[in-house]
Amino acid sequence: MLNRIRQYIAQEHLLPPTGKVLVALSGGADSVALLDILCRLGYDCHAVHCNFHLRGEESDRDEAFVKTLCQTMGVPLSVRHFNTTAYAREQSISIEMAARDLRYAWFAEERQIQDCYAIAVAHHANDQAETILLNLQRGTGLRGLEGMHAKNGYVVRPLLCVTREDIDSYLTIRHLAHVEDSTNTDRAYQRNAIRLQIRDYSRAQIEHIANTGVYMQQYELLVNDYMASLRQRLTKQNGQELHIDIEGLLQTPSPVVVLYELLRPYGFRQTDEILRSLTANSGKRFYAEQYMVLKDRNCLIVSPTVESESGVPKIKHIIRKRLPKEIYPAATANRIIVDAKVTEQPLRIRHWQTGDWFYPIGMHQKKKLQDFFSDEKLSLIEKEKVWLLCSGDNIVWIAGHRIDNRYKVTPLTEQVAEIWLDEELNN
Repeated sequence: MLNRIRQYIAQEHLLPPTGKVLVALSGGADSVALLDILCRLGYDCHAVHCNFHLRGEESDRDEAFVKTLCQTMGVPLSVRHFNTTAYAREQSISIEMAARDLRYAWFAEERQIQDCYAIAVAHHANDQAETILLNLQRGTGLRGLEGMHAKNGYVVRPLLCVTREDIDSYLTIRHLAHVEDSTNTDRAYQRNAIRLQIRDYSRAQIEHIANTGVYMQQYELLVNDYMASLRQRLTKQNGQELHIDIEGLLQTPSPVVVLYELLRPYGFRQTDEILRSLTANSGKRFYAEQYMVLKDRNCLIVSPTVESESGVPKIKHIIRKRLPKEIYPAATANRIIVDAKVTEQPLRIRHWQTGDWFYPIGMHQKKKLQDFFSDEKLSLIEKEKVWLLCSGDNIVWIAGHRIDNRYKVTPLTEQVAEIWLDEELNN
C-alpha cells in the first residue's frame, strides 16, 4: 500500500519528495492512516484539527485523541475551535457547508503560517464513488461525474488510489487506533445514506465508479480545448459585454452544451430556456446573480446587471460668450458646446423611450431614435445605457453620439452653453 501511494503521489505530482505537508487530522480512520503513511514516506508533517463543537463531548474527545496521537508520533499539531452553528446562521447556509468553509479557510491560513507545500486530506476511492453517486442523484453534467481531483490548488488527496478496505487493513497491521464519528451513520445526511449503501458494493464496483471520475477528468481536458476554439469563433468582447453569435452556435454539434459552457462562468443555469428563446423575437432577458443575457437580433448579449437611477450623471453647464474661431468638441465626448438657447427650457437627462425623435445635426428632417440606433448598430443593452440631454421635451444631445441640429452653434450665435456630464459615458 505504501508503494502504491508513493507512486500515485509521483504520478499526480501531488508532493515534492521532501516537502513539508499540512495534514488534516480529524482522528477518524482515514486521516490517521494518511498521517502515518505520509510520515513513513518521509514527509515533514504538521497536523491540523478542527473542533466544530457540533457533537458535544464527542468533539472534545476527538481533540484529546489527536493531541495524544501527535504527541506520540512527534508531529506538531495546530487546533482551531469554531462556533459553527453561529456561522451557519449568519451566512444562511447548512451546517455541513459552514464546517467546510471554516475548515478550508483556516487550512489555507495555516498552510502559509507553517510554510507548507500543500494541504493533504484523506479522501479515498470510496469517498470518490460517494461523490459521483451523490452528484448523479442531484443531477449533474461532466464536471459532476469527475468527482474530486487528486490536486485542487494547494489541496492534495494522496489516498484516492486506495479503498476504505485498504485503509482498514493498514490500520490493523499498524495497530493504529482511531475515533468514530457517531453522525456518520445518520441517514438524515444524504452522503451518509450513500456511504451505507455502497458498503454492499464489491471492491471492483467501487474502483470502477472512482475510475469513472478519472476518465471524466481527461474528457474535460478535451472539452476545454474544443471550447477554447469555439469561444474564439463564436464570441466577441465588446467592453463589458460578451456577444455570442446565434447562427454559429446553432451550427455546433450540441448547441445546448456549447451554450452551457459559454454561460457557465457567468452563473447561468437556465440553458435550455435560453436556447429555446433563440427562435423568438429580440428582447427576451434571463438573469443570473450578477449578469443578464439578452437576445438581440442575431446574437446573445451577456452583460453585468444594469444598475438603476443611482448611476444617473449630473448635468453641469455654463453660459458664456462665443469665442472667435472656437473649436467645438465632438458629440462623442462627454462635453458639448451648443447654442445658449438650449437653456430656455429646464435641462434634464433621461434614457430613451419608444417614439423619441430628434433632428440629427446637418439634417432638417426629424429621425426616430430607434432608427438612429439601428443605423449606429447599437444593441438593446447599449441603447438602454445611452443618456439623452433634453431641453424641456426636446432632445439636445444623444450623449456620446450626436447633437440635435436645432441647437448647433451657427454664425448668428452670440452666446453658447458649455455642457458636460459628471461621469464617464458608457460607450
